[in-house]
Amino acid sequence: MLPHGSLRPILAASMLGLLATFSAGTADAAQRGQRAERQRPAGEWTRHTEGQRTANGRQVNTTLTDAQGRQATRDVNVARDKEAGSRTRTVTDTGPNGGQRTLNDVTQRTESGYAREQTVTRANGNTASRDTTVTKDPENGTRTRDTTYTGTNGGEASNSVVTQRTDNGYTRSSVATGPNGSQATRDVAAAYDPATGTWTKDVSVTTTPAP
Repeated sequence: MLPHGSLRPILAASMLGLLATFSAGTADAAQRGQRAERQRPAGEWTRHTEGQRTANGRQVNTTLTDAQGRQATRDVNVARDKEAGSRTRTVTDTGPNGGQRTLNDVTQRTESGYAREQTVTRANGNTASRDTTVTKDPENGTRTRDTTYTGTNGGEASNSVVTQRTDNGYTRSSVATGPNGSQATRDVAAAYDPATGTWTKDVSVTTTPAP
């Protein structure tokens, strides 16, 4: 249900996305999405990682070098502001041809949960974003997560998940809406019986095509 170029496949391509830049000859491993997780450069390669603690976080720098001496790098900077309740993570991937992809990830603690904004900028300048808000109500035993995805083509999709604690388990209701208006709902009911040591989980899914 995600728009083209959404963050879900982009964020899934971690270090293996860097490895894929060798075989593809470009730093924009994010465009290959989850497929990049299965790709590896041919021949021998080495990886060198250095980490440094900073006053308010850490820095991690990784360099991959293949048999031809080509290199791809990943630079990660994490900064925390305890007083403000925020955390910022910036990731820069640079391919052997000099192309770069950046991820900016900011999480802000709120009174009832947190808000998170993630933006990926590709080598060609296109951006995709994911904004998430999570709220918790301990008294009622509920947790709500609302996410909005914006793809590189401007299309938007959303996903809303409500989890409710019950006496013997939980229920979870999810509604995903695609950029064309299509919807999918997923309802889960889970229960555990400590007397017999058994648990059950029932899932129902309903899809509605775009109007």
